Amino acid sequence: MKNRISIDPSAPDSLLTGAKKINENFDQIDSKIEQLETVAKSEIAHLHWRADINEKNILEMALELETVKGAILNGLTSNIYIESFIDVEDVTLLNGATKHDSKNKKVYLV
Repeated sequence: MKNRISIDPSAPDSLLTGAKKINENFDQIDSKIEQLETVAKSEIAHLHWRADINEKNILEMALELETVKGAILNGLTSNIYIESFIDVEDVTLLNGATKHDSKNKKVYLV
């Protein structure tokens, strides 16, 4: 408990009691602010995570749109399969065949 309001100990009891109550209220406010900061940081982290997913989805949809658009313009619309490889979540890496660099988000053949 921080003493934000300090009063001379020789002051009347009513002033000391009032100062203690004010200090306690400040402590409660500080505690609530810390709780709200924790919640805000958590929400911001969640929004960053969602933004990353949305960016990935937008890139995949743009790639699919361009692929399908090109196929329609060229009259080759049957048997089109699209894999973006934006990440390696759906890819099984075999031992010795590839190396995954998660920092740079790259897969290398070795």
